Amino acid sequence: MTERAEIRLSVELARAMCEHLLHQLEVGAEEAQLTTNTLLEASLRGVDSHGIALLAVFAERIRSGQIHPGRCPFVRRDSPSSAWLDGQHGLGPPLATAAMGLAAHKAARHGLGAVSLQNGNYVGALATYVEAPARDGFIALAMANATPRVAPYGGAAGLHGTNPVAWAAPTVDGDPLVFDAATGHAAAPIVQAADEGRPIPQGMALDGEGRPTTDAGAAANGTLLPVGGALGYGLGLLVDVLTGGLAAAPMGREVPPVTAVNGPYGCSFFALVIDPQQFGASGTLAARISELCASARQTTPAVGVDEVLAPGDRALRTRAERLQGGIPFSSRAWQGLLQRLIAADLDVSSVP
Repeated sequence: MTERAEIRLSVELARAMCEHLLHQLEVGAEEAQLTTNTLLEASLRGVDSHGIALLAVFAERIRSGQIHPGRCPFVRRDSPSSAWLDGQHGLGPPLATAAMGLAAHKAARHGLGAVSLQNGNYVGALATYVEAPARDGFIALAMANATPRVAPYGGAAGLHGTNPVAWAAPTVDGDPLVFDAATGHAAAPIVQAADEGRPIPQGMALDGEGRPTTDAGAAANGTLLPVGGALGYGLGLLVDVLTGGLAAAPMGREVPPVTAVNGPYGCSFFALVIDPQQFGASGTLAARISELCASARQTTPAVGVDEVLAPGDRALRTRAERLQGGIPFSSRAWQGLLQRLIAADLDVSSVP
């Protein structure tokens, strides 16, 4: 049985909490604001594993010396439409924001902007980074690689990370069309299912012996599977190619395990921004995408389905609900977060 959400944080309270805790970690005001915005947006959109819960990850890794707040990316190589950046193992969200901002700047001047970032860290959910350029009329793509916990198609051991991909495109007088998903099944829902004593769907993970399983406990100690089989496998490898590959950084099994917190993590980030004005879609793309989304929503639902949604619709509904009613936490999840923050030597006495 799913545990009832017993705690709800208003956006104002959640923002104040995040910034207060990041200040304790000696994160500067601008970095703290950027990081807080990224975490809050993920929580508001319902991506709880990449939202406020990531505060504990940042705290543990800043305390261990893996993440170094205050470090800005510097340019290793630059051209009118591309750049290779070194993040110097700084805080992930500000690094990713800077990379995407530079890509958008280059696209505005030259039609395309591609930026590869090495020596990065956890950036959280990718939707926030691609949404900003799309609101300015651009098409944006973002990718990040991670710890190799996902098996290749047909394999029984991890080869690459959950390796998310996100993209966004402009619409007319509305929110951008945003797609954000991992190419491998995530560990968080498996751990949650194990905590709640329920099974997971077939095809999400293997147990420690390399056998397919629906036992969440066995899967939590096993290997994740790519989403969609060979499709997720191929896209997951593409993420490694465009992140660690282009950045001359760790990729595949070279990325350290998630349990290694003392040395550099070294994950990478890739940003691509396209100005549609430089192509055949000049002046028409946003209207055509709006029509495409409307066509998707007007599609006759399959048997057992209430409605057809465009990518991002569910997240926007969740965001509206949480802006009104607050960000929910189960009692177990909230206490777990507080315990990890306390273990990272943070004062949580002012946290509700």
